[in-house]
Amino acid sequence: MILNKLNQQLKFPLSCLSLLAVVAVYGQTTPPKKVADTAKEKKEFSIAVIPDTQYNTKESQGGSNALFTAQTDWIVKNREKENIVYVIHVGDIVDDGDSKPEQWDNAVKALYRLEKPQPGLPYGIPYGLAVGNHDQSPSQFAVTGNTYYFNKYFGVEHFKNRPWYGGNYKNDNDSHYDLFSAGGSDFIVIYIEYDAFDEDQENMNNWAAGLLDKYSDRKAIVVSHYIIGFNKVPGTNLGGEAQFGKQGKRLYDRLKTKPNLFMMLCGHVGDNGEGYRQDTYAGKTVKTFLADYQSRPRGGNGLMRLMKFSPEKDLISVQTLSPDLGTYERDGDSEFVKPWLRESSASRIYDFNNDGKSEIAFYQAGTWHIGGDKVNFGKEGDIPVPADYLGSGRAELAVYSPAEQVFRIKGLADQPLGEAGDVPLPADYTGDGVADLAVWRPSNATWYIKGQEPRKHGWKESLPVPADYDGDGKAELAVFRYSNHVWYIADLGNVPFGQDGDIPVPGDYNGDGKSEIAVYRPSSGEWLFYNAKTAVKLGKPGDIPVPGDYFGNGRIEPAVYRPASGTVYSASGKQLKAGSTKAAILNLPYPIRSAFFKSE
Repeated sequence: MILNKLNQQLKFPLSCLSLLAVVAVYGQTTPPKKVADTAKEKKEFSIAVIPDTQYNTKESQGGSNALFTAQTDWIVKNREKENIVYVIHVGDIVDDGDSKPEQWDNAVKALYRLEKPQPGLPYGIPYGLAVGNHDQSPSQFAVTGNTYYFNKYFGVEHFKNRPWYGGNYKNDNDSHYDLFSAGGSDFIVIYIEYDAFDEDQENMNNWAAGLLDKYSDRKAIVVSHYIIGFNKVPGTNLGGEAQFGKQGKRLYDRLKTKPNLFMMLCGHVGDNGEGYRQDTYAGKTVKTFLADYQSRPRGGNGLMRLMKFSPEKDLISVQTLSPDLGTYERDGDSEFVKPWLRESSASRIYDFNNDGKSEIAFYQAGTWHIGGDKVNFGKEGDIPVPADYLGSGRAELAVYSPAEQVFRIKGLADQPLGEAGDVPLPADYTGDGVADLAVWRPSNATWYIKGQEPRKHGWKESLPVPADYDGDGKAELAVFRYSNHVWYIADLGNVPFGQDGDIPVPGDYNGDGKSEIAVYRPSSGEWLFYNAKTAVKLGKPGDIPVPGDYFGNGRIEPAVYRPASGTVYSASGKQLKAGSTKAAILNLPYPIRSAFFKSE
C-alpha cells in the first residue's frame, strides 16, 4: 500500500489530477476584465504595498496624514521608473472605524491621488484595499461590525467601472478581488476581510477558493489583514520564522491545493512589524509577507514596501522605504530577495548569481571556477558544499572541513557539526526555503541535522540521496542501497530502481516542484526515470552526469560533462563550453560525485 502511494507521488511524468469542483461564488461578480498591459513582454515590474496607516489618518502617536500622502505621491512619481503596476493596502486604513469620519477623509486625500489619470491609465494606478479590524466599527466585532465609510469611499460603486476591478463578496466590498496583467503574466488579487471571531471565515474562504478555480490561469495573491505574526529573530529573514494567526492558518489550509496561489500579504502585527514564512504543498510554494510599522516613531515613519518581480530571473526583491524621510531600511527582514515561483531546492540548483540558471562550476584546493570567474574560498582538503543558505534562491560559496568538522559559508560565521568520517549533506530539511547544515555518518547510518535530533536511516553500504520526493518543500532523508538497488525514502517508502553501475541523479526533471527518482547508466549512456516508459539517450564512457537548469526552463534537464572536450551536453541538444580542468566539477552532489568519480 505504501508503495502504491509512492508510485502516485513520484510518477514521471506525473499524470494530471482531476480538477476539484468549483465552489459556488457568493454575491455579485462582474464579467472578467483585463487591464491593458503596457509591457506584456517579460520585463520587471513592481507592486507597492502600503502597511497599516491608522495612526496617520488619525494623526496620533506622532503620525500625520502627510506621511500617508507622501507614500502615494512617491508611488505616482515613481510609477514609470519602478514600473509600478498595482498598489496594495493591507488594512487598518483608519483607527476608529465609522466613529471618526474625518479619518476616512484623510484616507481619501491620500489614496485618491493614485487615481489621477496618467498616460495609458485613464483611471490612474490600479489599487485595492483590505478591511482590517480598525476599519470595522466597533473593531472587536470583526465581520459583524459596520464598514459604512469604507464602502462609501472604496466600495463597489466607486470601483465597478475600473478596468482592474473583478467583483465582490455578498453585498459590500469588504471582501473583493482585482485583475491585472504585468511582465507577461495575468494576476488575480483577492482581499479577505478581517474575521477574528470566525463569523464568516468558511464562506469567505470558499468564495476565494472558487475564484482561484475560476481564474486558474491567473497567478494569485491573497491579501488579508492578519495572516502571520512577526519573525522570531528580528533583523533576519532567512527562513520561515513567522507563525500563522488563526484566520491565516485556516485561509492557507483552504487554499493550499490551488496551484495558482503563490503569495499572501498582511499587516496587523505592529510589534517588530516584519515577518515571513513559506509553505509548500504538492510542489507549490506560497510565500507570506507581513509588513506593519505602526509601533515605530510617528506611527510608522511613513514606511512602505516595494516588491519587484523579475520574470526572467524568477525573483522577488523586497525593499522597505520611507518616502517622507527619503531613506531605506537595509536590515535582513526589510530588504531581501526570494525565489518567485521556483524554489532553490527544486530546479534552482547551482545558480550562483541569481539569474535563474544553473552555472557550471569547478573547485580545487580553495579555488572556485564559476563561468568565467575565479574566486578563492576554502583550502586544500575542504569539500565544496554550495547551497542556498540564505533563502535568496542563490547558491552560496561554502565548504565543509573534514579535518575540523566545520561548515564555512562565505560571509557567515563558521558552524561546527559532525565528526571525522562524516559526509556533508546540506539541504532544506525543514521546508523554510533555507538549506540546513547536515552530515551523514556512514559508521552508524545516522543523519545529524543542525537544530534537530539525530535520526538513523540507511546502511553503511549505501549512498545518501536526500531530495524533496513528495513536494512538501522538505528534503526527505533517503539512501540508495548498492546491494539491492533500492531507494529507501524516509516516511514514504522503498522503491526498487536501478542496477549495478547506475549513478543516482534525483531531481525535478518535469518542473512540478518534486524530485523524481532517476539514474544515469554509464554502460548505455541512458537516463532512466522511475515509472517512465522511455529513457533519455545522452552520454558516453567517461562522461560525468551534471543535471541542472542551464537555460532557465524551470526544470532540471539531463546533461553530461565531457572532460576530454571541456563541454557540457544537454538533453535539449544545446552545448556549453566549460573548459578542461583537473578541478572537480561541482554540478553533481558531493556524495554521488565522490562515490563514482573518486579521481575528480
